[in-house]
Amino acid sequence: MSELTTVRSDTTEKPGLHVGWVMPPFFHEIPVDTDDAEEAAERLYETVHQVLPGGTDDDRLRMFVTYAAMLDELRGAGAVYAGFCLMDMDGRPSTANVAVYRMPLPDITTEDALPEALAALRRAYPADDVRLAALPCGRGESRAVVRIGDAPFELAAEGSPTGQPVTVPRGQIQVYVPLPNDAEMLAFELSTPSMEDWDFYSELFATIIRTLDWATEEEAEMAAALSQAQPVSATAPDPEAVQRLYAHSSRVLDVLAVRGRMDEGNAVSAVTCADCWAKGLTSACTARHQWQVDDVEDTLLAAAVTRLDEVLQAQGWLKLSGTPGQSVALAADGGTGTRVSATLLAGRRRLVVEVVAPCTRTVRATGDSVFG
Repeated sequence: MSELTTVRSDTTEKPGLHVGWVMPPFFHEIPVDTDDAEEAAERLYETVHQVLPGGTDDDRLRMFVTYAAMLDELRGAGAVYAGFCLMDMDGRPSTANVAVYRMPLPDITTEDALPEALAALRRAYPADDVRLAALPCGRGESRAVVRIGDAPFELAAEGSPTGQPVTVPRGQIQVYVPLPNDAEMLAFELSTPSMEDWDFYSELFATIIRTLDWATEEEAEMAAALSQAQPVSATAPDPEAVQRLYAHSSRVLDVLAVRGRMDEGNAVSAVTCADCWAKGLTSACTARHQWQVDDVEDTLLAAAVTRLDEVLQAQGWLKLSGTPGQSVALAADGGTGTRVSATLLAGRRRLVVEVVAPCTRTVRATGDSVFG
């Protein structure tokens, strides 16, 4: 998974550790990061309209009610991140949710936390698959407890298309990862009622878990010092910024050299870059053009990802991350310029591309401007 959207959370009660993970661009955040009910409702309302731009008022109301109820549950459970996706799987809708929780570990070490979590989950879910697993995350390999099982839920009448409460079957994966500070454990959770797409979501979730990483307080301070960012008042990209993004996207499409359906998933939005988010600066600081190519054979898309990687590197772009034939993330100007990410959704004949302009805070702090 390329570095498309990075979620960072200073999850420790004891100073000294910053934690981050990477989410695909087609996941939409549920605003668990605010206790202001009005702000949360406004942000959720905006998200619903972005996800269902052509939906009816009833469709949007059902989605809003469903995720508003979920928001209260997630916040009450201490979620530090929550997001959902609504996918088109060969003409039928499909959805999944991902949530991340922080769990304090009082008076217990990482070594003791894992067997305790394993035993507790096996008692609570005797019919589920509960096991220890090794995860390639952070600076090396980390051990975790994984639970895979069923988690049916009750859909309220307001959110049900029939107008009646209904029990919905749902698959769930939970991964419990103790952090190396002996202070907290992170719990990642994937839930989906779209069981026909279970293989796709479980593989996607495994990819997300593998991006988990952490940094010490000193490393985070050093990263902040390298970018003397100052907040700016702009909250939306201006027309010139949009045109620059379109120009970059056009060049990327030329390099990919694939022709497919592109009438969906084409949007420019104002976003907050990962570095600013990590520092607590949540207002928009850059612009992102997200688009996708559909109805192209996976083999052709895999070759296109490889071609994009090779051509941009030959032109001096810095490679940030990537998996051969599956994903790549690159940045211009030694890592400080425009970023391009491309991710193949294997089995779905789809390539998701993001083009992100440089952070305006960083740019303005150095006396330059990408917007001219």
